[in-house]
Amino acid sequence: MQQVIDRTLYDTEQAEEIARYAPNTGTGDYNRLVETLYKTASGEYFLHGDGGAATEWAEKHGTQRMPNEEIRLFTDEDAVEWCEKRKVDGEVIVDEFGHLIKNPAAE
Repeated sequence: MQQVIDRTLYDTEQAEEIARYAPNTGTGDYNRLVETLYKTASGEYFLHGDGGAATEWAEKHGTQRMPNEEIRLFTDEDAVEWCEKRKVDGEVIVDEFGHLIKNPAAE
């Protein structure tokens, strides 16, 4: 998917996939949810969300909620919070965001 935000093109095909969360992927499911965290070549993070009508990604059309997909820009902090919320493997988080992670055992 491609989306222009603040006159910058964000493209899932050109960015590096960091982590994916996909608990519900059935195409006809109102709860279908696939979220993927990406990193651009310039080091920016963005989340591509694709969700059914009953998810936070849904788009309102009048009184109806429709499936939708979009890209949302993330700061480093947003990205770490998303990883923690979605229970991304700790090694992935430390590899990508080690500068933001405390390690009491190393202190």
